[in-house]
Amino acid sequence: MYKNDPFEGITDPAQQKLVLGGEACMWGETVDDSDLFNTVWPRAASVAERLWSPTWANNSFDFMPRLSSFRCLLNRRGYPAAAVHNDEARSAPPQPGSCIYQ
Repeated sequence: MYKNDPFEGITDPAQQKLVLGGEACMWGETVDDSDLFNTVWPRAASVAERLWSPTWANNSFDFMPRLSSFRCLLNRRGYPAAAVHNDEARSAPPQPGSCIYQ
């Protein structure tokens, strides 16, 4: 999700300014009520950063600590968000501990 470029195929800066927003879609074939929020929030955060940050700031290596912190913030506020350091970004953390390192 993070590697998608909202300006792909739009090289003219004047045309890029016409892009007003975007969306993060969630398909239902692999998600149900038990893992909807766990799945949606980390992905929506990735899309939001790509859409609203300048191109020079979009670096997936730098983004992971921010995503981990955002996930912890969501958990502290009572919103379920799955651990982001696993292949599925939906499965349970592999071990107990700080939500940042799960």
